[in-house]
Amino acid sequence: MNKATLDDFDEVWEYFHSNKEWFPHVRKFHIRNRLDWGQVILKDGVLITQQQYKRTGKIGHDTDVITKKGDYIIHQIIAKNKGDGSASKVLKEYFDYVNTNVYLTVRDENIPANKFYKKVGMKKEGYINWSNGNMKGTVWLK
Repeated sequence: MNKATLDDFDEVWEYFHSNKEWFPHVRKFHIRNRLDWGQVILKDGVLITQQQYKRTGKIGHDTDVITKKGDYIIHQIIAKNKGDGSASKVLKEYFDYVNTNVYLTVRDENIPANKFYKKVGMKKEGYINWSNGNMKGTVWLK
């Protein structure tokens, strides 16, 4: 997989800037850190921010899902050209690349994303809530 570097910051930031509806919480310093830590993949018009867990524990504060050391989490996945199949292709390659459990969380109201995760073979693993329970979400596992 192609890991992006700090030299790719402007391109990576454009993915988030173009998708503010779903990623309003992402800040420039956050992206710079992820790039510096090697946690951003950029391939075929698809961006994935991810990391490998260094410990076993809950995936969030308000959740019923526990991840294990060595599992991966995808924080964000964004396709430049939605609907062209590139996200499915790159995500499946990513699953093969890490070759272990991959988790991600998504807001329940993000219906297109939830349909997409089901389509690529992920299974609902549990729930997660943010904002003191006011924002409901689902934890997916592959």
